[in-house]
Amino acid sequence: MRLIRCRLESVRRHRVLELSFATGLTLVGGSNESGKSSLVEAMHRALFVKATATGAATRDLRSLTHAGYPQVELTFEAKGHCWSLQKCFRGASGTSRLSRAGQEAFLGADAEDHLASLLGVDETIGSRQANRMLPTRWSHLWVMQGLAGRNLLDLDAKYYDLNGLIAALETQAEESLQSPLDQHVYEQLESLVAASLTSRGVKQNSELWKRRQELQQAIEQRNEAEERLATYERACRDLDDNEQALADLERQAPELQRLRQQHTDLKDLQQRLAPLRLQQQQWQQELNGLRHLNNAIKTAETAMVEARRALEIQVQASQNRIQDLEKQQTLLDQQDRERLSLEERGQFLRRGQDQQRLRARIDQIQRRREQQLKLEHQQAELRRGLRTMPGGDAKALSELQTQHRRLRELEIRLQSMASRIEVITTDLGVTVDGESVATGEAVHRAGAFRVAVGDGVELVVSPGEGTGCSELIDEQERARTQLQAALTIWGVDSVDAAEAQCRSRDQQQQALSLIDARLRQLVEQDGPSESSEALEKLQTQLDALQQQAAAFEPEHLPAEIVDFDQALEECRQQYRAAQEQLRTLKQRLDQSDQAHQRKERQLQQHLLHLERLVVEHRQKMDQKGAIEERQGSPDQIRTRLEAVTQECEQLQQKLDQVCEASGLAPGLDASQALVALDDREQRLNRQLADLNRERGALLERCERLGHRELHAELEEAIQRQEVAVQAEQQETQLVDARVLLLKRFQSARSDLSQRYSAPLSNSIDGFLAPLLQESGDRSELRFDAKEGFSDLRLQRSGQSMDFAQLSGGLKEQLNAAVRMAMAHTLSEAHDGCLPLLFDDAFTNTDPRRLELVKRMLRQAVDLGLQVVVLSCDPDPYVEIADHVVSL
Repeated sequence: MRLIRCRLESVRRHRVLELSFATGLTLVGGSNESGKSSLVEAMHRALFVKATATGAATRDLRSLTHAGYPQVELTFEAKGHCWSLQKCFRGASGTSRLSRAGQEAFLGADAEDHLASLLGVDETIGSRQANRMLPTRWSHLWVMQGLAGRNLLDLDAKYYDLNGLIAALETQAEESLQSPLDQHVYEQLESLVAASLTSRGVKQNSELWKRRQELQQAIEQRNEAEERLATYERACRDLDDNEQALADLERQAPELQRLRQQHTDLKDLQQRLAPLRLQQQQWQQELNGLRHLNNAIKTAETAMVEARRALEIQVQASQNRIQDLEKQQTLLDQQDRERLSLEERGQFLRRGQDQQRLRARIDQIQRRREQQLKLEHQQAELRRGLRTMPGGDAKALSELQTQHRRLRELEIRLQSMASRIEVITTDLGVTVDGESVATGEAVHRAGAFRVAVGDGVELVVSPGEGTGCSELIDEQERARTQLQAALTIWGVDSVDAAEAQCRSRDQQQQALSLIDARLRQLVEQDGPSESSEALEKLQTQLDALQQQAAAFEPEHLPAEIVDFDQALEECRQQYRAAQEQLRTLKQRLDQSDQAHQRKERQLQQHLLHLERLVVEHRQKMDQKGAIEERQGSPDQIRTRLEAVTQECEQLQQKLDQVCEASGLAPGLDASQALVALDDREQRLNRQLADLNRERGALLERCERLGHRELHAELEEAIQRQEVAVQAEQQETQLVDARVLLLKRFQSARSDLSQRYSAPLSNSIDGFLAPLLQESGDRSELRFDAKEGFSDLRLQRSGQSMDFAQLSGGLKEQLNAAVRMAMAHTLSEAHDGCLPLLFDDAFTNTDPRRLELVKRMLRQAVDLGLQVVVLSCDPDPYVEIADHVVSL
């Protein structure tokens, strides 16, 4: 099969895209998001997805920017003919058309079925199968973006054409790998094993399953027979136990009557002893209460004496504290008066300081105004001098200097063209410009000059071949005239004088700038606040302060104060010292007052405590009098207590004798014991009733079970189980034998797998040859009759490396070689050609290895395969491409 042309409409970002494919290598280049993957997915789904499919498989092709449903037209060669496929994906109303020249076109489902036969697949994919089956179609031929590093052989065999590979490799093997009889026997064994076993165990309704069900039924019947026999024997034993229990309970009744009589006698004695014990406790409590009251009265009297003594001490201390507080308050008042005096003195000094500052401010403003007037006068003089000074500024001086340099340059050029005339020997008179020149004498002339030799010879000599000298002289004259005119304007006779005059102008200008800056500074410093009105306002403030100072003057001031700042600072220090001393006195007074308050509270607490002691003493005396009035004196109470105690001891001795004679515990409560006997008697009656009911049920069960031959039924169930065990063992042995034989067949077939894997591995090595470094380097893979090809490895430098251990770039290269080898092996069944597509499949390959990858791609083309490479960096592939498409 070979791709020829593709046309897309309304597919994602493509409104219309049409491109053709070369028979060899086609390069499709474009930047990211240019639609390369969209092109690949559109062609892939056009080949393998039904046009009527719904869901994500077709919805993902819809364009968000262009109207219409996705349409794909694909032209390809297959089965010796050129076919044209058109699909429009619009859900249930999608259309399919497959046609070739000279034949009626296939439409709808017929087109889908015929397309599947051309591609060598069972059917095209519908909506429900799309998510599961679409990634498996042509995954060994087309490398989708991002999947180049995934190991193809780690996937299920449905991800590549395993049956087609086996059929193609069968034809390449030296001899048939298995005979038809072997295949028939293997299929029969598989069907026999499948009839008995599944992947999850024994198959339902198979012979082995039936034998095991019969064995299970026989085991259950035997268990039921054994359970019935055991139930009968257990019922007989329970009946014997029941009769023995009834006899034991009937023997317990007389013993209970004897115990009841003993506990009744014991209860009478305890009831007589209880009121005596209570009376004994009451007399003892009264006697203890009187003893405690006497002790409490003595303690209260002692506490009252101590409290009165402490109270007198606290009263005296309180009077001392009050006198101390009065002294501290007097000192505080004196210090406060001193502070007020210092505060008045400070106010006076601050007014004097303000007057002094106002006078200084007024003097400062007057001095600044005088300085400003002086600067303004100097500024006017400098400006008049600058206006009357001849000449120009620095720019005019620069032009004057330029004219002077030009004149100097002309003079230098003329001097360089000057001639030297020297008379060596002569017998005639020689004159130069009418000037006589004697023998051995030399003269110099610039420009043209006349030389006369004797009376009959006169020469005109022009330096520089007679050209340019006169022009230089004229130009020199013009330059001199212009320079003289400029000097006249400056009022000087030389450039040096002009420069000196310009420096003088600059100095005056700088002086004027300094005066201007000083004036601006004075204006900025003074501001509007130092105008005449501000000066008058300050004078008014000064007059007001003087009047206030005259009206108020504190006492104890020196006759004349020169430095108000120092005097005010000293006053402030004295005021702060007085303030600090006043604060200390206040703090000390507060602390003393707080201490006095605490002592006063303690005094009040002592008073309350003394009052409470007096009240408690009075209460205890009242209680003692009430008890003696009610019960008598302590001696009378003690006599009554001794009599009651003697009577209690006599009754307790009689009670102990009764307990010893009856065998009862000495501290036993007769009432509780009688209640326990009643409970025991009730339980005994209930047990008798329950045993009688249970005896009737056991008699009924024994009679019901006893009429059957339980031992004979058990023997019959055991025989049936033995027969079922033998049948199940025979069927199990038969199934195990079939499974073992099938495993032996599979093992024998696995031993021949090398004949499948070796040709494919050799083909992979042929494509990997540019990448293999040593002669022993090769690929490895394994074939299993059920699982297909797996365990892809690479032997490099004597070390076998698993696919997962390879680098990202080498994974891409090995995967590409595997796909090329598969495509080359399968190509014979597809007219000698299959299309290989790589969508950004070598992103992890370095530039050096990329050259070797390009050799692999060209090798695939030379073997008749069609290669399509899509890349966002197409430049490296341009040299090997037969056709280039840019998106």
